[in-house]
Amino acid sequence: MKEVIRMTKKAMERAKVMEMIRTKKITQRKGAEKLGLSVRQVQRIYKKYLEKGDEGLNHGLLGRRGNNNKDEIRELALELYRKNYQGWGAVLAAEEIARETGAKICPQTLYRWLREEGLWERRKKTPKHRLRRPRKASFGEMIQMEGSIHDWFGDGNKYCLTSMVDDATGKTFGLFATGETTELSLQCLYGWISRYGIPESIYTDRRSVYYTKRQKTIEEELEGEEALTEFGSVCKELGIELIFANSPQAKGRIERSNGVHQDRLIKLLKHKGIKTIEEANRYLVEEYWDRHNAKYNKEPLSEEDHHVPLLEGQNLKDMVCFSVKRKISRDYVVKHKTRYFQLPRQKSIALKPGDRVTIKTWLDGSVHIYKENVELEYYEISSTGHKISSTLSQKTTFLLR
Repeated sequence: MKEVIRMTKKAMERAKVMEMIRTKKITQRKGAEKLGLSVRQVQRIYKKYLEKGDEGLNHGLLGRRGNNNKDEIRELALELYRKNYQGWGAVLAAEEIARETGAKICPQTLYRWLREEGLWERRKKTPKHRLRRPRKASFGEMIQMEGSIHDWFGDGNKYCLTSMVDDATGKTFGLFATGETTELSLQCLYGWISRYGIPESIYTDRRSVYYTKRQKTIEEELEGEEALTEFGSVCKELGIELIFANSPQAKGRIERSNGVHQDRLIKLLKHKGIKTIEEANRYLVEEYWDRHNAKYNKEPLSEEDHHVPLLEGQNLKDMVCFSVKRKISRDYVVKHKTRYFQLPRQKSIALKPGDRVTIKTWLDGSVHIYKENVELEYYEISSTGHKISSTLSQKTTFLLR
């Protein structure tokens, strides 16, 4: 039985010319003109023809998968997308698939595959909001700060992500809490300063955490102080200028940043099975912000860093905290909210009733009492005067450990 050779149309045309050359009906030069090839190419093809016959004219990969075949990668990527990344954008999904399998896929290629499989529909984009204000030139010159309340864990409950975004570079840091509170804002500020130093200014909205319309207290009037929130007082002590925006559009940089987190971060939290604030904050500090900043950071126009480093001996916990001034009573007790602190006789400084002291509550929950920058010894008592403990119980957060 005669063997059947499968040939492409191109190979069949070449076979006719090669046979004409073999039977000396035309020269190799004439054959090159017919095929639109150089004489050297025809010589190589003719040599193959003499060695292997018609089959030698076919492409070497005929009937086999090409070296750049992506069928297996395509099937793997689509399978993983259906299983783990349904609804994710092509860019983030391609990043995660590469991290999981080591297979690098161009986001545009993945996007095309998803559309071919009906896993993605083109979304109508709204016009971008353009800001005329240019970015600040230097890192640390201005930090935008805002809380984003959202269903971050997909459990129907809304939590707050307060984040800080550098205006010049887009570098970001933030933490979760149940709401946009002063404590959360101070923790974010503590985390930012721990990483980068004290920024020159913070640009935020007029929420009560940052801005107040209250009248000055009598003490503030007598001492010539302005009415500030707890957060504002900390910023004043650190030398940070607070700038207040008049509209959400004025903080376009952080508004867009929050939009990115509401897409990428929600999906990553779900993918990793994170469902609590504690787990989420650990993930933010240990992995997410480094990864986010590596992808979205921009080079500042100026190499000058406007952050101020902490001086030797400065304790950040003692600077970014809740602080209030109180008077010592006749029985040497200082009251703060519903708590009573008994001051024994001090070795380091003399005290008398009527002296004003500063009570600082650190972010780890511990209480520290000062007079003229000297920390005082104390123990807590009940309202009836009974000793509760010699040291206060402390709540801890992993950020401050």
